[in-house]
Amino acid sequence: MIEVVYNLYLIINKKAVTNLGYILYEIDGTEEEKFDFLKEAASRDYKKSKLTKAPAGLTIEKCNAMARLGTQLKLFKHVFEKHRPEHPLAIITCVVDGEIKINYETSSHTPLDMDDVQEKTGAAGKMEDWLVKYTVGNTFDFTGLINDDFLLAYKLLFKHKHYASATKLFMSCIDSLAHVEFGYEKSRDERPVFSRWLDTYVDLTPIGITSDELWELRNGLLHMSNLHSSKVERKITRRISISIGHVPSGLQSEEDDTQYFDLHSFYLAVCQGISKWLKTYAESFEKFEVFVERWDKTVSDSRLALHYIDK
Repeated sequence: MIEVVYNLYLIINKKAVTNLGYILYEIDGTEEEKFDFLKEAASRDYKKSKLTKAPAGLTIEKCNAMARLGTQLKLFKHVFEKHRPEHPLAIITCVVDGEIKINYETSSHTPLDMDDVQEKTGAAGKMEDWLVKYTVGNTFDFTGLINDDFLLAYKLLFKHKHYASATKLFMSCIDSLAHVEFGYEKSRDERPVFSRWLDTYVDLTPIGITSDELWELRNGLLHMSNLHSSKVERKITRRISISIGHVPSGLQSEEDDTQYFDLHSFYLAVCQGISKWLKTYAESFEKFEVFVERWDKTVSDSRLALHYIDK
């Protein structure tokens, strides 16, 4: 059957996707023959492709996230407007700094199978795909993922009374969620994403502390294992620290300039904030694509590459 088929290109320069390219062919044959033709023509004809400017900020990581979800063809929806194919027969090829780069082939209609990628690219070790693990039918288990990656270890430390270590880990959890929400780049005059995430999703009023105070506590604990961040030392920000249980204000010494807050109450407030944050993903699939892109960069105990050594 004669059909319009598509060679599509991601034009990548200095690690940024700068342009999208495409060539249309009208050919006859079986589906396998058409794919073989497209693969052969991809390297031969790519310099003849028509180019459009890529969406602002499109990165290789963003394209990989879309491939993970099987949504990468929507980048080329402008190409399909004329013929409006229900299931376009197309391949997407990367052109990196002017050269065709191919190290793996997969369907452009289905989510990327990371087990297959690891096997065919000869990756060292085997890493369980978190996106597959926490997807059940059409539902993604956000709470299970965050619990396993961050909260489980916090709860174990808290249970065994390793409160300082538990606090450090919990600060790291907030850091990670904030960077997933707001990204990794910020100008010098922007508030830290840690504080912005807390301001947006967590009610700290009942805890008696502010996001700026927590940011300074986080800096002191994670960088120096103390409470003496630079702003605290200069009396710009109040010194805060954890308590296990609520400390009535009347019991604090007048000589002690540290304000104590109940760690468990703070944990519960942040968990409520996480719930509020996760609800935003029900409103936007595009936001979930960003989540996949950024969560792929996280490292956790529940997601490590396992190496099997032959004895």
